[in-house]
Amino acid sequence: MKREFSREEYSVRIIWLIWSRVVLTTFLVGTLIFFQQHYRIYSFQIAVLYYFLFSVYFLSGLYRYLLRTITNLSFLAYLQTSIDILLVTFLVYLTGGIDSGFSVLYHLTIISASIILYRRGGYLAASFASILYGSMLDLQYYELLFFKRNPNFTAAQVMYQVFINILSFYVVALLSGYLTERLRKTHQELRVKSMDFEDLRVLQEHILKSVGNGILTMDLSGHITSWNPAAEQITGYGYDAIKHHWQDVFGGSIKELFDHTDALTERPFRFNGQLVKKDGIVVRLGMTASLLKDDTNNVRGIILTFQDITKIIEMEEHIRRQERLVTVGRLAAGIAHEIRNPLAALSGSIQVLQGELKLKDDNKRLMDIVVNETERLNTIITEFLEYARPPSAQVDHVDFNALLDETLALLKHSKNFQDNISIRQDIDAHLILQGDPQRLRQVLWNLLINACQAMPGGGVLSITAGPYLRAKKDASWCQIMISDTGLGINKGDLRKIFEPFFTTKAGGTGLGLAIAYRIIDDHGGSINVESEPGKGAQFKITLPMIETMLIH
Repeated sequence: MKREFSREEYSVRIIWLIWSRVVLTTFLVGTLIFFQQHYRIYSFQIAVLYYFLFSVYFLSGLYRYLLRTITNLSFLAYLQTSIDILLVTFLVYLTGGIDSGFSVLYHLTIISASIILYRRGGYLAASFASILYGSMLDLQYYELLFFKRNPNFTAAQVMYQVFINILSFYVVALLSGYLTERLRKTHQELRVKSMDFEDLRVLQEHILKSVGNGILTMDLSGHITSWNPAAEQITGYGYDAIKHHWQDVFGGSIKELFDHTDALTERPFRFNGQLVKKDGIVVRLGMTASLLKDDTNNVRGIILTFQDITKIIEMEEHIRRQERLVTVGRLAAGIAHEIRNPLAALSGSIQVLQGELKLKDDNKRLMDIVVNETERLNTIITEFLEYARPPSAQVDHVDFNALLDETLALLKHSKNFQDNISIRQDIDAHLILQGDPQRLRQVLWNLLINACQAMPGGGVLSITAGPYLRAKKDASWCQIMISDTGLGINKGDLRKIFEPFFTTKAGGTGLGLAIAYRIIDDHGGSINVESEPGKGAQFKITLPMIETMLIH
C-alpha cells in the first residue's frame, strides 16, 4: 500500500506501536500473574504467563531491530498486527476462550492496524481476528485438539457470541478506518497548506531581499518586527542593532507616526526624513508609511518603506543651479557688450583726469572712490563674461604641480595673503590633469583667495592632491582638497555657497565660487564643500586625469 507519509513518520508510528504493546502487555499480564499466583483463577500454570511475557518482549526487540534494517515498513506493520492477533488469541484461549474477558484486545489490535495501515489494514485485521476467534470457539465447542468445551454455553449461544464479536470487530474497523481516513485527508490538506505557506514565505523573503527599498514593520508598541537587507544596506545596521536603537538612527522621522495612525487609514503617507547611518553620515530619505492590518482588518502596526534620496536631492539642486547659471550667462552676455566698452572709456578718462588735476582733500578722496568703484565694476563685468563663456574646447595635459606653483606665487604677492598664513602641500609628483589650464588656474585662484580671506588672523592653508578611486574599476580620477583653519561657513549657507551672487563678504560679487563650480562642471568633475563655523572649510574637487599617469 502506498504510504501517505514519510519513512520517518512511519517509523515513529511503528515505534509507538512497539512501546504501547510492551506497556499494555506488562500491565495486563502482570495483573494476571498477581491474581493467578494469589487466587488461582485459572487452571494453567503461572509459568505460561512468564513465557508469554518473555515472548512479547523478545518480539518487540526483534521488531525494533527489523525497523532499522528492513526497507518495506508496511510489511513490518502487517507482520506485527498478525502476530498480535495470534498472541491475543492465545491469551483468550488461556483465560477461558468463549468466557474470556481478554477478547477486547482484538479491538485494540484492529484500532492500531487502522492507525498505521489505514482502512485496509483495519479490515484485514478484523478479518484475521474473526477467523481466529471463530475457529477457536468452534474448536472449543466441539472439543477438538486441546480445547475443552464449556458446558455453560449452548450451540446457539456460541454462534451468537461468534456473531456479536465478529460484528464488533468490523464495526471497530469501520469506525477507526473512517477516523484514520479523515485524519489522513486532514494530514494531506495540512501538508499542502504547509507547502503553500512555505512557498509563500520563501516568496516573501525573496521579495524582501530583492526589493531595492528598505522595508521595516513595527507593532503598535513601537518595536521593529521585520527589517529587510536593503534597509540594512541603507542604514548600515542589522536587525539586532536597529531594534534597540531605531529612535537614535531615524531621529524624529517616524516617532510621530504612532500619534497619527488615523491619517493613514485613507491612503499611505509620504514624507521626507533623515537618518544617521552607522558610519555617522546623515542621509536624506524618501519614506512611505501605511497601516499593517490582519485578515480581520484590525490594525497591527505600521509598515514603512524608504529609500536613500540624497543623490536625487543633490541632483535636483545641481539642475536648479545649472538653470540659474544658464540664466546668469545669458544676462552676462547681454550686458557685457553694452557696458564694458563705455566703462573702459570712462575708466580711461577718469585716470587721465586724476593724473592732470591737482585735487586736494575731499575732491581727491572722491576721485579715488570713483576710480576704485570703476575698477570694481570692471571686475564684475569680467566675471560676468567668465560666466557667459561656453565650455572650453581646449583640452590639454595640465601638470598640476606647475599650475599650483604658479598660482601660489601670484597668491603670495596679492594683498589678500598675509605673512601669518602658512601653506602646507601634499601633492602627487606625477599628477597630470586634462582640461583648460587657464580656467583650472582660475578655480585654484578663487578657492585660495577665499581661504586667505577666511583667515584674517592667520592660519594654515592645506592643499592635497592625488589619484582617487571614484568607483570600482575606475581609477582615472584625481581628488584635490583645499582646506583652511578660518572662520568656517554657517550650515544654512552651505547649500547656497555655489549659487551666483550669493556672498557673505562686504564688497563681494558672489561669483567667485559660482565660477569655480561652473568650470569644474564643464570639465566633467565635481566640487563639494564641508565646513563648520569656527573650524574652517574644506573644498573637495574631483577631476579626470590622464590615463598614462596611472603607470607611475
